[in-house]
Amino acid sequence: MNYVRHLISARRRTQMNIEHMSAGYKRSPQGLRLKLAALLFLAPFLLMLSTQSALGQGLKMTELDVPGNTTGTFPLGVNTSQSVVGYYANSSGAIVGFLYAGGKYSDIIFPGSNNFTRANGINDSNTVVGDFYLSSDNGYHGYTYVGGVYTQYDVDLGKVSTSIFGVNKAGDFAGAVGSGSSSEGFVTIGATVTKFYGSGTDNTYAYAINSSDEVVGQYFDSSNISHGFYRNAGGTITEIAYPGAIQTSCTGINDSGEITGTYRDSSKHYHGFTDIKGAFATTDFRTGGGVNSKGAYDGGYIGFDGALHGYLASPQAFKLARVKIPNEQQGFLNGVNKAGVSVGNYVTSTGTAHGMMISGGKVKNIDDPNGVTTTCFGINSKNQIVGAYFDSAGNPHGFEYTAGKFKDIAGPAGAVSSEATGINDAGQIAGEFADSAGKNHGFVLKGSRYTQLDVPGATATFAWGINTAGAVTLQWSDANGFLESSLYKGKKYSSINVPGAAFTGAHSINTAGDIVFTWTDVFGTAHGALKKGNAYFVFDYPKGSNTGAEGINDNNLIVGHYTPGGKSFAQPYQGK
Repeated sequence: MNYVRHLISARRRTQMNIEHMSAGYKRSPQGLRLKLAALLFLAPFLLMLSTQSALGQGLKMTELDVPGNTTGTFPLGVNTSQSVVGYYANSSGAIVGFLYAGGKYSDIIFPGSNNFTRANGINDSNTVVGDFYLSSDNGYHGYTYVGGVYTQYDVDLGKVSTSIFGVNKAGDFAGAVGSGSSSEGFVTIGATVTKFYGSGTDNTYAYAINSSDEVVGQYFDSSNISHGFYRNAGGTITEIAYPGAIQTSCTGINDSGEITGTYRDSSKHYHGFTDIKGAFATTDFRTGGGVNSKGAYDGGYIGFDGALHGYLASPQAFKLARVKIPNEQQGFLNGVNKAGVSVGNYVTSTGTAHGMMISGGKVKNIDDPNGVTTTCFGINSKNQIVGAYFDSAGNPHGFEYTAGKFKDIAGPAGAVSSEATGINDAGQIAGEFADSAGKNHGFVLKGSRYTQLDVPGATATFAWGINTAGAVTLQWSDANGFLESSLYKGKKYSSINVPGAAFTGAHSINTAGDIVFTWTDVFGTAHGALKKGNAYFVFDYPKGSNTGAEGINDNNLIVGHYTPGGKSFAQPYQGK
């Protein structure tokens, strides 16, 4: 609920011990299962304001959740066909490998294994590698899985355990071998096995290998601190440490040399990262996993349910450009119609606030005479505008603006405040109101009739956009205070939370049903998102931070705001 309030107040004003999820293979299956559960809660799940810069990235997001998992889905490897492997715990507590391909999940279980099989890596020929446990020798063993055939692989059979974590196009392996509290990384190139330590005799795990036989992984020093490493084809090892991190783990490397992994910052929070030839960048998600040769990577994030969910993030281009408003210090674009006419609000260099409409590069102030300040949220193809004006006490009142005239949209009987946030071409209006008890509800206004909208289980509901079919986007606060989003279609509510988001705020919806969002990660940094069909895309404005996506029209033009690097005031943008 606090975050919902934060969003609304912003509009009203002006608008490890990091361990790779494959490490620890020498413990008992029961101990491993307990460890897996603990991994979900290594760092406090707290919302923090963040000053980190956005990446200017665009990513198509696929949520990875194996049906029937009990502790979360752990994706580890991805190939160029975007087939993903990993593992999960089933209802019996067994660790089960999985393959995700073509939108379907299939289990990978080594025959005869004892409730423990992991799928850790996959190459472009669909060779899967991993490890499994046998109680008969109390050992872990590597395996390959090719065309439905499992083949066991051991470096020193009967002496120490073996795990395979990575495989390249040629079928070369990277993994770890050892017993007790001592492990070595290894590579198998052709038929030749080479063991190595990351540093001294520190416990070492090799997680990924590319076509040049470059390897990445992690090792643990005597204080059990994780260090990432890179090993070239000649065997020279270099530590990889994310700048300012207290621990780093490297989990993926592709044929271009891009490295992915996870680091822990000085505040003990976890972040995924990419390292492209020494250029480090934090991803928007909690952990990083493998990476393919096209730059798609997987990993995990904490969902609303507190469990770890997997994701696959594939690069996607977004072209965004700043919209300049004369004499503007701070500006927001909240809606856009078919003709590209945008609405929002801005603050001048002298501190004066205005609602506005931008058409053909010209700005027209839209200021309700009943208000101290005005914010415009939505516009239809007839240039009818809806928004809210704020009285001297800061209370919002919804309005509709048509051809120079303002009309109050007060909300249903009993409303003490209101906001009108979306309008379609039929003149139907979506919005929100507060009742006398201070509880928020969404509404749809058709003619003179209000329909109240409350998402089941919500402690507060806020409507935003409405399209020609009458579909309404809703933000709502759940019982734990998290902001979620739903789509309303004639009494039916369906979830539309952005994969990877800690808080999801749905905004405008166009005729095709495409929806834009402003969402935040667990560190409080805002990002934009687009839902197109069943696919979600996340993005950030280049060289900026705290990107928000507020409006979308039928030509897929998106409008919103971002904070330029080194600045403290938001600026408007548009693009696709």
